[in-house]
Amino acid sequence: MPELILPGVYIEVRPEALIVGGPISVGNIGIVGTAADGPIGEAKILGSYADAREIFGPYDAFATTNSLTLVRALELAYNNGASTVYAVRVAGAGSNAAAPAPADMAGNATIFTLAAKSPGTAGNDLKVTIANGPGTNVTVTIKRGLLTEEYIVSTGTQLVARINDPINGSGLVKATGGVDVANKPVVITNVAFGGGNNGANAADSDYAAGLAVLQNQNAHIIVAAGQADNVIGDEMLAHVNTSSTDEIKRDRIGVIGSRAKAANADASAFIAAAGIPAFTGDRIIYVIPGIKVTDSAAVPPTEVTLPGAYTAAAVAGLLSSRDPHISPTNKSIAVGGLEVEFNAAQLKNLVTAGALAIEKRRGFRIVKGITTDNGAFRQITTRRIVDFAKFGVRSAAEPYIGLLNNDRVRKALKGSINGFLAGMVDDEMLVSYELDVTATRDEEIRGIARVTMTVRPTFSIDFVKVVMFLG
Repeated sequence: MPELILPGVYIEVRPEALIVGGPISVGNIGIVGTAADGPIGEAKILGSYADAREIFGPYDAFATTNSLTLVRALELAYNNGASTVYAVRVAGAGSNAAAPAPADMAGNATIFTLAAKSPGTAGNDLKVTIANGPGTNVTVTIKRGLLTEEYIVSTGTQLVARINDPINGSGLVKATGGVDVANKPVVITNVAFGGGNNGANAADSDYAAGLAVLQNQNAHIIVAAGQADNVIGDEMLAHVNTSSTDEIKRDRIGVIGSRAKAANADASAFIAAAGIPAFTGDRIIYVIPGIKVTDSAAVPPTEVTLPGAYTAAAVAGLLSSRDPHISPTNKSIAVGGLEVEFNAAQLKNLVTAGALAIEKRRGFRIVKGITTDNGAFRQITTRRIVDFAKFGVRSAAEPYIGLLNNDRVRKALKGSINGFLAGMVDDEMLVSYELDVTATRDEEIRGIARVTMTVRPTFSIDFVKVVMFLG
């Protein structure tokens, strides 16, 4: 305290007791896949399926190989309750941005060249027109569907600068100056772009790179769109385990699905080939079987059967829409049918093996909400409740970093954490908890406050046993 010379009342405000953790969620989805438009290798935050279509374009008609995966999986996720999604577009080596043919650019080829801003077939819908403008200027018009951009310039230099401006530039194309960039652009009419390639042949390494982009995003339920367990399982397992360490602090669950059923295979053969999760752990959910949906990209729209790798997106959407303690067991998913309808014995074997199976029963329902773990975190709710508690404790504790490490501040820290955990009890996520915040003299010197917490999650009802006495 400074030396007090004048008499009076002096007030010192200590704000530690007012610190509370901010709002948290463990329901944000992170999803990686191929698309017809949008930036590659960049996480985009989506709030609706309309956002997904606007940024990444429509998906194509479904085929067994090299179909676009991202927007189709996003449609399933949003149809089943998704809200906030972090989406990353990936592409294979063949991806290419659409551009006008040099011959069609007439005298402009040496003044400037244009290319779609993002690789993909969406750029093939672009057209450019250059007309005489006011005075000595020309008017350059770029269109894609209902989107129109217009630039009034006198030289190629001005055009390139306007299009590539990082703030007010084009949202459709990028421009490159040629050897004659200082010249005035030449009049051309309705020149079409072409040659755009989506890179739909993305390999598991491309998806792994997309998962790496998600690592520091606020996403908790992770999906590799359209990629089955035998393709992406090891990459997904590595991603969720690495992201959930105390160094990265992004506790998350990966949802992967089964591969497609072979032609003419019956349910037993399908289970033998794809029914046992190849990659297990308390942070992996394995979904089976595939689903039937309406393919709106087909002409006319038709029903198609998607593998379990897409069912994973629907399950992720359902999980994201529910609080951590609300089990997906017996919850219905919005799909048109199942790839395979299992009988009771087959469902029992799948659940025993650690699969989250879907059955036909008053719609299409999740048999049991489980991870592939055989231990304490077998129930999905247990895994999510504990992750929610860890996330909340970090949120409540971080504002204290840099404050004094004394008994008064540690009591305030304990009070902030205690308020969060008490809220979890009130919300019926926890039955009870124990909490202590301590520091030895050596830990005080090293700047360490030790939080010791024991939580007792609430378990969901997986089945009801009925005992009847007849008399």
